[in-house]
Amino acid sequence: MKKIFKKIGLLTLVAMLAIACSKMDATYRQFIESGQLKYAGKADSVQVLSGRNRMMLTWRASADPKVNRAVIYWNNRADSVEIQINPEEKFISVPFNDMAEGKYVFEIITYDNVGNRSLKVEKVGKVYGDKYQASLLPRPIESTVFLTDTLQVKWGSAPDTSIVRTELIYKDARNVEHTIHITRQETVSFLMNFTGGTLQYRTLYLPDRLAIDTFYTPFESRRIKGAPIELSKQGWTATASSYDIAGNRPPSNAIDDKPSTIWVNQTKDPAYVYPHTITVDMGVVKEELEGFAIITRVGDASARPRTIELYTSEDGNEWVKHLTYVLENTGDKQFINLSAPVKARYFRMIGKDAFSGSNIALAEIGMFTR
Repeated sequence: MKKIFKKIGLLTLVAMLAIACSKMDATYRQFIESGQLKYAGKADSVQVLSGRNRMMLTWRASADPKVNRAVIYWNNRADSVEIQINPEEKFISVPFNDMAEGKYVFEIITYDNVGNRSLKVEKVGKVYGDKYQASLLPRPIESTVFLTDTLQVKWGSAPDTSIVRTELIYKDARNVEHTIHITRQETVSFLMNFTGGTLQYRTLYLPDRLAIDTFYTPFESRRIKGAPIELSKQGWTATASSYDIAGNRPPSNAIDDKPSTIWVNQTKDPAYVYPHTITVDMGVVKEELEGFAIITRVGDASARPRTIELYTSEDGNEWVKHLTYVLENTGDKQFINLSAPVKARYFRMIGKDAFSGSNIALAEIGMFTR
């Protein structure tokens, strides 16, 4: 009896092996030739190069010279593309454009010239777009310090390791534009021959090591105020509420770059009382005006203005009052800063009183940038 059971068990095992082999034959029949499995050479060293709404698949050409085409699937095989392969090419590159931002899984299957297919090669890649762009932060400027005619810029820590560099644009004292590049490792930059002005900077990102597109943050601006730079008074004209005709001291004396000449209001009958006003037309609209430069009177302290009001206008009709200011009783030049830069063609000073008497004397008035 035991022998009978052994024979039945052996027959069952043989039958099971036969069924399994028949299934295997059905699965791999297309690869079998003369009793051997025949696979086409598969894609080798596949890489995904990410970009902005695009990517590129690359791989090393197969050592199998018969491979002549490949089919690439993605989106769970909902999308595919077939390409022809030149056996003489060492590297294969397949671009994918107009891709939605996100992650993709690619399947690459190559075929030879007799129809044999390769084993599947899978590769995961990522496409970057507006969402990624919106997440990027510029590298911050931590502080700035003037060192004579050089500006020292200290950078804050880089917000991301994918930062490539930061670009900074500035103009030197001769108005020549310079662009410098700051690596992620640098912490301090020096801007040579810089006397003041606006810095513009942006940070560049490479999403990953093989990315084919660089992403830029929008430009940031930072106004750096240097020493006052007075505007040239060439072509300017001045008018006043009154002036000392007999003494030949007109308002033009206040814009002639000669502190020894002065504007004085009318002092003879009919005498004029406060306020005394001088208005200057610079001829064209000037931008980034930072303040006023005033010399009251050199040597003689009489009639130096004390309390003044300062205004600007772009058209000579609409005026903006910036501040009421008390001058120092000195013949030295005084710089009066505005709270924020302005643009203007005209400016005006109204003298409300003086350190002595009812008259006003003004040697020079102008405006400056930084």
